[in-house]
Order: sequence, then structure tokens, then C-alpha cells
Amino acid sequence: MTRRLAALIPILLGVTLLAFVVSHALPGDPARQYAGINASEAQVEAIRERLGLNESLPVQYCVYMIGQTCLGEPGGGGLIRGDLGESIRTGFSVAQDVGARLPATIEMVAAGMLFALVVALPLGVWAAVRKGKLLDKFCRFISTLGVAVPDFWLAMILLLIFFIVLEWLPGPVGRLPIGATTPDGPTGLYVIDSLVSGDWETFRTAVKHLLLPMVAIGFPAVAPILRLTRNATLSVLNSDYIAFGRAAGLRGAPLYLKYVLRNALPGAVTMAGLIAGYMIGGAVLVERVFSWPGVGLYGYNSLINTDYPAIQAYVLLSAVTYTVVFLAVDLVQSLIDPRVRLK
Repeated sequence: MTRRLAALIPILLGVTLLAFVVSHALPGDPARQYAGINASEAQVEAIRERLGLNESLPVQYCVYMIGQTCLGEPGGGGLIRGDLGESIRTGFSVAQDVGARLPATIEMVAAGMLFALVVALPLGVWAAVRKGKLLDKFCRFISTLGVAVPDFWLAMILLLIFFIVLEWLPGPVGRLPIGATTPDGPTGLYVIDSLVSGDWETFRTAVKHLLLPMVAIGFPAVAPILRLTRNATLSVLNSDYIAFGRAAGLRGAPLYLKYVLRNALPGAVTMAGLIAGYMIGGAVLVERVFSWPGVGLYGYNSLINTDYPAIQAYVLLSAVTYTVVFLAVDLVQSLIDPRVRLK
């Protein structure tokens, strides 16, 4: 585990360099956007100097990584000290902006992954048990549809059906209605905080606002998990120990839950981990459709406004999320599969 963590350091350094180069290659002048269209050239130049944009790119990257020491000035800062810089667009610390928006993304991604697992795992096992039957064909259709349908397109279709036509669920206004009071709680997850505090009205409202984003981001994840679970279950069903269990009189739930599903889970867990990392890094369009105030929407607005520090922080957060998820998958694999041991 220590070696794996150490191996992440050069990867993350490469990610910071790549994010820095790509963000600075984007068209647009952040100093001009910050100053406004009516600002004079002198005002824009003063803002550019204050933001450090008049320095060369190597110097800017050095300042981003280790702070003002690169300029021979006293003071801390820098990424190595946990300072992500100041957002050009909002004027606040990037770490503060990301911290305020991260719970919204975590809530949506966690709900989407829970939806995908609850749908895909039982259907995958059931489709394998009923191989060649109508249910199996339906599950294969669902898995094909999930791969073919983009999450942002599904989000717009869900809004069209359940908000505009049927008027069953709220529209794209975020996590709660405009002007609503946010629930008190330490997690920042509205569903959890309102449930713990006993605020049932806010709980019901938060769940209603979460349903459509949950399905939009979770349905594409159903397809690969379902297909992999089905294939793994078919392999397990054809194994010798399952044949022995059936000969010993095992039938129904004890056989499928204790022996079949457990041996089919490792592949599904790996796939779920990969998809969860993608969800957090790729939730931009779903959050944009639903006006969901998460880090994805923050990254989108930062990209539109050429906000260098915020763009770099979003890319770095996505990379860190992937690496943490992969490590978590390794740990879970070692718990559910005794053949896997971390060294």
C-alpha cells in the first residue's frame, strides 16, 4: 500500500503540469474578463500584474506549486502547502469554493451509484439464471441502451417527461427550491442532514430534486455493471463447486446469494469503482442541465471564464478522485475475495 501511494506522487505532479499547460492554452484573457469590457488597458494590465499573469509560464507554474518563494518574496502558499490559489472569477479561495460545492456532487454521484447497483446487480444475476429467456433479452437490451444513451441527453429527456409533461418532479433549480432554507448538518448532504435533524419536509423536497439527476447519471452505469455481473454469474453457475452445491441440495436464495453472487461480485466492484471515478470527474454536463451546484458546474463556469486556478483545481480533484477510488476498490476486493491480498 505504501508503494502504491508513493507511485501516485509523480502521477499527480504530471497531472498538475498537464492541467496548467492546457488551461493556459485556452483562448481568452482572464484579466480582461475580470476587469470587464469597459476597463482601460492600464486597468487590465494592473489586474494582470496583481494576478501574476505577466510572468513567464515557468514562473507561474513555480508560483502555483510552491508559492511566492519563486519570486523571491516571503510568504507561504503553493499547492505543496494545500493552497489551490484564488479564483479569478469569484475572488474567493479555490479550496473554499470547491469545499462548498463538493457535497452536492458527492450526494448526486453516491445516489447515482446506489441506483446503478440496486438495479444492475439483481438483474445481472437474474438474467444469468434465466439465460435465453425473455428477462435475459430485456436485460441485454437495457445494457445496450445504457451504453448508447449519453447522460446529458437522458437528463433533458427526463426533464421533458417528468417536469414539463407530467409535472411530477421539480425542474432544474438545483438541490432545493429557490429561496428554501438549507438543512443544518455537518455533512453538507441535504438528504442525510435533513433526515438526521428530523426535518421531513426538507427531506422529501431534497429527495424529489435528487431523483432525476440520480437516474440521469446512474442509468449509463447500469449497462456495464449489469453486463459484467451477468457474464460473471454465468461463469460461476457453470463451475464445479456450484454443481456440487446443487447436488448437495442447495437451492434458491442460499445458493444464489451466498455462493453465486459473492463469487460474481469482485468484477462488478471493480467496474463500479471505475465508473464512480468517472462520475465525479464527468458530472459536468448533468450538473449543467439540472443547475446542480456541484464541482462539475463550478468547473464548467471556470472553463467558460478562463479561470486558471479553478480549472487546475478541478482537473487535480478529478485525478485524485480516480486514484483514491482505485485504492478503495483494492481494499474492498481484499474483503470480498479471499484470493486477493494487498502486499
